[in-house]
Amino acid sequence: MDFYELLEYLDLESAAEFEYFEAMADLIESEEDIEQEAVFALFEGADETMISELLEDWFEDVLEGLPEDSGEIFSLMHQIKMTLIGLSQNREDESDLRRLVDEFCRFRRWYTEEADVELTPEDGGAPIHQCLRDAITTSRMQRLGGASYRYSFEDALGYELDSHTMSFAELAAAEDDYNNGTIIYRPEDEDNDNQWLQ
Repeated sequence: MDFYELLEYLDLESAAEFEYFEAMADLIESEEDIEQEAVFALFEGADETMISELLEDWFEDVLEGLPEDSGEIFSLMHQIKMTLIGLSQNREDESDLRRLVDEFCRFRRWYTEEADVELTPEDGGAPIHQCLRDAITTSRMQRLGGASYRYSFEDALGYELDSHTMSFAELAAAEDDYNNGTIIYRPEDEDNDNQWLQ
């Protein structure tokens, strides 16, 4: 799917209209093969702040859909969220946008294809396997009275974040704490204060 096909798929006239939760959800969760350059063109033409806000809203919605006792996958998804938001908020040139798109597409591929979740029926029967996207949908249906399963995310924890990418997650977390009025303390701060007292 190229850029113009992507706009049609998302029901947008231009990238500047990429400002709705549903559009971000459709982009991430689609089963369609979307060209990476199409995502680049979309993010290039969209409002930078809006991309961050849409990522925040989408991840919060997905995290709420995780079943109980899913601590490890919850933590991983939260870390990925902060990484993508950090990359989005700290764009200065085309290479930064390229880094965001690379990580976004890698996440999308993992979320919809590679992350394998084992679901074991509570009433007995053979386990089934779903990608993370579909397992979260099943979990939501379960809360609405659908079939009950036990979820194993062990084989879905292989998403790796390198140290450089993780630094953007730390920037986003620091920005989030600052906006919430949280004072971030680091050991080196005390050393700096002592220098002023000497």
